[in-house]
Amino acid sequence: MLEHIWVKQMPDQDLSVYQFGYEECNKGHSFGPANRDHYLLHFIKSGKGDFQTENVSYSLEAGQGFLISPNKISSYKADESEPWTYFWIGFGGANGDKYMHDIGISAEYPVFSFERWEPFWDIYMGLKQLDQALVSDRFRMTGYLFMLISEMVNSVSQLDINRKVIFNSKEEYVKNAVSYIEKNYSDKLGVSEIVRYVGLNRSYFGVIFKEIMAVSPMDYLISYRIDRAKKLLRNDLMSISDVSRSVGYDDPLAFSKIFRKKEGVSPREYRKKNLKI
Repeated sequence: MLEHIWVKQMPDQDLSVYQFGYEECNKGHSFGPANRDHYLLHFIKSGKGDFQTENVSYSLEAGQGFLISPNKISSYKADESEPWTYFWIGFGGANGDKYMHDIGISAEYPVFSFERWEPFWDIYMGLKQLDQALVSDRFRMTGYLFMLISEMVNSVSQLDINRKVIFNSKEEYVKNAVSYIEKNYSDKLGVSEIVRYVGLNRSYFGVIFKEIMAVSPMDYLISYRIDRAKKLLRNDLMSISDVSRSVGYDDPLAFSKIFRKKEGVSPREYRKKNLKI
């Protein structure tokens, strides 16, 4: 059984659906190698198969999925004895990279796992009910795409194999950890999340991070947050509480305490001394 729906594009969209579909594959059914001009997310409902991209192969099964990124040659094939069944959604837009980063997947980390199939199936069924001829339903289609991204943020977990393929040295682990911190400092981020992202033992990660950066991961995170806060404090358009939340601290009192410890003055005092005229 194959269902495949192509979507007429709405111009200048932040994110928009290109296509979606569902297939119960025959044994050995394959696609590619091919190059796409948009993202494609596949969610495996049952069975098994192989996915290959950037000369790296993955054997996948129900409860896992894979991302095909734009301008990357990839291919996939259903198992000969237990062919997979999957749902897919293709999309593009100016911020596609950003949203995939928020989930934690990319061309370098294309494989993920999820605990429950039902939320993704509900989104697919919702998409099927929409009428492309209606402008309101076209916007609802984008809404379903954001629902899918939200569900993935809540339920998707990375496979460690991805990081073992990409990070071949201590420097690469630390470089990617620093990049992760600098892109996610405004969220509820701690060392546990950073360690999970790079896929290393926490103690070992702390050792190599300090060896290369001369500070611990937590000290680097705090310093980066405070530096960002100082930039925001130089303008009085944001309250201290707004600045606190913007750099990852929900509690303004905790933020003020950490700021004073690092800078020797409170955020309010720092603002008075450095406020832009």
